[in-house]
This record gives sequence, C-alpha cells and structure tokens, in this order.
Amino acid sequence: YCQDSTPNACYTDILAEDLVEADKYGDIMGEVALKILSTGFSSSGPVDISSLTRVAKDDFGLYPQPGKPLFKGALAEIYVR
Repeated sequence: YCQDSTPNACYTDILAEDLVEADKYGDIMGEVALKILSTGFSSSGPVDISSLTRVAKDDFGLYPQPGKPLFKGALAEIYVR
C-alpha cells in the first residue's frame, strides 16, 4: 500500500476484505495483550516462590507454571546486560 509510487497511501486505500482480515489479527493481538497485562506474574502458581528475591519487572517470555508439577524447582537468575 505505502510504496514509492504511492507515498500518501491511507487507511481507506486498503481493500475491504483485507481490512476484515487485519481486524481479525488486531483482535487476536488485543486479546493476548489483555491476558498478559491482566494475569499478573506467570511465575505465581502451585510452587511457593515467596521466599525468592524477585528482581524482574514482569514474567514476559516465561512459560506459566504447570497445574500439577512433577518437581519443584526455580529459575535462580538470568541477567543479560
């Protein structure tokens, strides 16, 4: 849509069927974002981590704890500068 030949392309230039598909993807991304923002930390779960020092601001990128863990363990530290 926005190319060298059409530098002033706008939203109304997009075909209706493409807008429908874009809206679907936008809705999916919004649902996932709301879930991430509303669930708190994914590390809180059946394994008690209250005695661990928490430095991270969020759990973005971590998998949630399993509902019925076979073992109890913790990720102690990973820090990348």
